[in-house]
Amino acid sequence: MKKKKLFTQKTVPYLFCAPFLLSFFIFLLYPMLNMICTSVFNLQGVSTYVFVGADHYRRLLTDPHIVSAVLNSIGFTVGIVVVNVVFAMLLAILLNNRLTPLRNVFRSALYIPALTSIVVAGIFFRLFFAGNADTPLNLLAGLFGQSAREWLYDTKLTGILALVFTSTWRWLGMNLLYFLSGLQTISPELYDAAYVDGANAWQKFRYVTLPGLRPILVFVITILTYGGLRMFGESYVLWRNSNTPGDIGLTIVLYIYRTAFGQFDMGYASAMSVVLFAFLMVLNAVFIKVFGIGKGGTGR
Repeated sequence: MKKKKLFTQKTVPYLFCAPFLLSFFIFLLYPMLNMICTSVFNLQGVSTYVFVGADHYRRLLTDPHIVSAVLNSIGFTVGIVVVNVVFAMLLAILLNNRLTPLRNVFRSALYIPALTSIVVAGIFFRLFFAGNADTPLNLLAGLFGQSAREWLYDTKLTGILALVFTSTWRWLGMNLLYFLSGLQTISPELYDAAYVDGANAWQKFRYVTLPGLRPILVFVITILTYGGLRMFGESYVLWRNSNTPGDIGLTIVLYIYRTAFGQFDMGYASAMSVVLFAFLMVLNAVFIKVFGIGKGGTGR
């Protein structure tokens, strides 16, 4: 009687896929299903669940902190999308020019912040935005006749600006590399043809560079939007112990974290997570429809 071989052409693909499938079910699918189930229960103690139905979802409609968290997250998302796309694209065009001196040095220098721990960056910028008169930002503001301010605790606008500044410092270099890689794919012959046709610098950018960067532009906007809506690290480290008086700097994920591990209200935190997940799925469908992601592989 022949022994069946374990490794055959039919079984080997499944064996190679097994680590991914196991990690997907254990670390993604199971927590997601558990989150949905927990959202309709109140957790009392460690293992006592009390069914409450849709009470947590109705509570979302009357929670004033939710409004602040959503508005802060949207403001932060819009800020990082606009700032990162504009500055990263302009810097990429500048550093892609062979006439730019030390361009390789600047490429490396701008990428270094992406390697920095969010905790280290958060502590640095917490000191940078501190309210003491001798902090860097207040010294700079003093040159323009402005008095020292507690930037992280002043207004919601200054809180959002602090978040945008910190995130841009960390991720501008990464987005710059995306645009640089996109510029490398644009044929120099297109610029030569535009030059022969008498196109100026703006026309070359409008009709050659921008269409060539469209797939990268769609990609960068997409990841920045998702990253902005689920941002947690920056807001957690800038405000000590996630203490955001007046909901300054309070984002959706920070509020979920504070509700779950600060107030130990796992049911309500799970309900917020379910709604956020559903919204991101709808947003994903909108992006696919609007940008044509997956059609021809270019998003054109």
